[in-house]
Amino acid sequence: MTPHPRPLPDGVTLREATRSDVPALFRLLQAEEVASAGETSLVVSEVEHWFDSERSLERGMTRALQRDGALVGVWRLYRNLDNKYWVQIAIDRRLPAGTVDELWRAGLGWLENAALAAADSLGVAKPRLELWAYEDDTLTRRCAEAAGFKQSRCFIEMQLDLAGYAAPQSGPQATIRRAVIDGPDDADLHTMHDVITESFRDHFDFQLRPFDDWVQNRLDDPLNDFGHWYFAELDGVVVGALIGHNAYLEVDDAGYIANLGVLREGRGRGVAKALLHTSFTRYATEGRRAVKLHVDAESPTGATHLYEAVGMHRRLVGFDYFKWPRGNPGPA
Repeated sequence: MTPHPRPLPDGVTLREATRSDVPALFRLLQAEEVASAGETSLVVSEVEHWFDSERSLERGMTRALQRDGALVGVWRLYRNLDNKYWVQIAIDRRLPAGTVDELWRAGLGWLENAALAAADSLGVAKPRLELWAYEDDTLTRRCAEAAGFKQSRCFIEMQLDLAGYAAPQSGPQATIRRAVIDGPDDADLHTMHDVITESFRDHFDFQLRPFDDWVQNRLDDPLNDFGHWYFAELDGVVVGALIGHNAYLEVDDAGYIANLGVLREGRGRGVAKALLHTSFTRYATEGRRAVKLHVDAESPTGATHLYEAVGMHRRLVGFDYFKWPRGNPGPA
């Protein structure tokens, strides 16, 4: 059952968002990114995907806020896993500050209740809410903390500018090959899932995603790019993998590395650098301006230092905020 929100400010109404709202939602979300991060990488296909994808419609819930006939806010919930729910709020910051705060409070309350209802329907006793906030976004951070969200982890956006890039000359290293993926059950899909899963078992907030769900998540992603997936091999055995993505191509003319994982037996042997330079070379050849990625600031593998060693620099900092409305279940 969908919960009812608390009373809204005079003149503001709430309704289910529809595909016809995409242009207004896109403008609102772009303005929200600029206000919170100083820039935006959002593309319209990401918003269209909310309404065009069966998976997104089944897992997501989007509400539009209107005032004087104009869309002035959005509340969105998305079930990433049965026990993890992403919450997203964007309110037109040109509204009076008190109204913005009130709509944030109402939105976080409604999203929490919606997540609890969804979790109950799945038999999940202790779901977790997740919210993203940039370092300098005082509005989001203040509202999240007031609602009981706790800053959990810091992530850094890093970038390599590709002007004049040339891969370094090096001695023998891992053999790199591109993944061959023509269908949803190809062997390389299974291999990628296995390598990325095993590589991240000792990382923050690891949770196993079954292969079928992992594949469907990739296939459903409008910015997925199977053509930029690579494996690294040592002595004929796959020990590392890289997943490229189109998150930043349209707006920033930049490539994006969504995942880079190296198995324990491959660490310290130049595998990660070989994968990175293969990706950098590919993006440079395509004429891209830069390459981006996000890294856990407390990565147990020291990934931040690795990326700096290959020439990347730090750009933006953001935080995952978590809330367990019914208590933290603790380690699995």
